[in-house]
Amino acid sequence: MVVMGVGRTYSVITCMVLTAFIGTVAFRVSIPAVAYYTRDILESSALGIGLLTSAFFGARALSAIASGRLCDKYGRKLLYISSASFAVNALVVNLYPQASTIEQVILIRLGQGLLNGIAWVPIQVFLGRVSPNEVRGRVYSIYFALGSLGGMVGNVVYSALVSTSLSTIMHVSSLCFIASSLTTLTTSVLVKEHVVSNLMGGRGGASGKASYGGYVGLGLISIAPIVVVIVGSSMFNSVVRGDLIYIYMNEALSLKKEVVAQYVAIAILASLPTSYLLSWVSDRVSEGLALKVSLAMAVAGASILYVSSGFHALVALLMIYGGFSGIVPIARRLAISRFRLGGTALGIVNASGNLGNVAGSAIAGYVYDSLTKVYGSTRSVVLLMMAPLVIAFLSSFLIRSSKS
Repeated sequence: MVVMGVGRTYSVITCMVLTAFIGTVAFRVSIPAVAYYTRDILESSALGIGLLTSAFFGARALSAIASGRLCDKYGRKLLYISSASFAVNALVVNLYPQASTIEQVILIRLGQGLLNGIAWVPIQVFLGRVSPNEVRGRVYSIYFALGSLGGMVGNVVYSALVSTSLSTIMHVSSLCFIASSLTTLTTSVLVKEHVVSNLMGGRGGASGKASYGGYVGLGLISIAPIVVVIVGSSMFNSVVRGDLIYIYMNEALSLKKEVVAQYVAIAILASLPTSYLLSWVSDRVSEGLALKVSLAMAVAGASILYVSSGFHALVALLMIYGGFSGIVPIARRLAISRFRLGGTALGIVNASGNLGNVAGSAIAGYVYDSLTKVYGSTRSVVLLMMAPLVIAFLSSFLIRSSKS
C-alpha cells in the first residue's frame, strides 16, 4: 500500500493552515467595515445588523452539510470547488460599496455564506484525514489558531484603514480571497486521491469503527450532545464574534470604533496559546475534560462581560475567545475521529454551529433593539444570551470521554 511521505503530509497541512490564516483575514477585515456602514450610512437597526450574521451562517449551514457529504463521495475533487469558491468570494465582496439598502447587504452576505460553506468544509475534512492520529487534535488547534490569528490581523488592518473608503477595505479583502484560492488549489495538487482513500480506511479500519474504538456509522444519538454543545455555544458566540459585538461595545460601552477592533484583535491573539493548551489536553489527557474547561472559560467570560465596562471588557473577551478557541477544534476532532462517515459528521457539526449563529445573532439583534426602546440600555442582552451557553456547558457532561 502506497502511503504519503512525511514531507508531503506536512506540506499539505501547511497549505491548509496557511489558507485558514489568509482566508480569515479576507473575511474579518470586511466585518466591522460592513457593520458600521450598515449602521451609520444605511441607518439599520440592531436587528438588521444581527441578520447580517444570521444570513451568512444560515447560508453556510445549508452548504456545509452538502459539502461534507460530497467530500465523502467525491474526495479530493471537492478541493477544486473550494478553490473556486474563494475566487468567486473575491468578486462578491466588492459588491458591498454598491449596496444602498440593508436588504442588498444581507443578500450579499447570504452569497458569502453559501460560498464559505462550500469552501471550508473540504479543507477541514482533508486536514483531519491527512493528519496523523496522535497529533490530529493539535493540528486542528494550529489550524484554528492560524484562523484566529487571521481574525486578529483582519481587525488590525481594519483599524488601520478605518478612515479610508469602504471600497478600499473591500479591495484588500478581495486580494486575500484570491490568495486563499491559490493556496487551496496548491493543496488539491499535493493531495493524492489514493493516499487519502487509504487514510480513510486506516482511520476506520476493516470494521468501519473509528480509531478511538468509537462509534459505528454516524450515530445520531451519539452525536446529539456534541450538536447541543455546538448550537448552544454558537448562539452566544454569534454575539461576541459577529457583527453585533462592534455595535454593542461602541454604543453600550462607549468605546471608539478603532478601540473595539483593537480589543477584539488582542483577545484573538491571546486565545492562540490557550487553544494549543486545550488541544494538548484533548490529545494527551481527555477530550471531555478539555471541552468542559473550554466551556467553563466561556461562561465565566460572558459573566464578566455583563458586569464589566471599558477596559474590563477586554478581560471578558480574553476569557470568551480563549474558551471558544478550544470548543471548535475539539468538536471537529470528535466528528472526524469518532464517526465512520467523518465528512458527514463534520458537516453536521459545522452546520449546527452555523444554525446556532443564525438563531443567536437574530435573537440578540431583536433583544438589543427591544431593550433600547423599553429601557434605554442594552447591557442585559449579554445575560439573556448566556442561557444557551450554560446549556451547552451542562450538555458537555453527556459526551463520552476518551484518551488518545
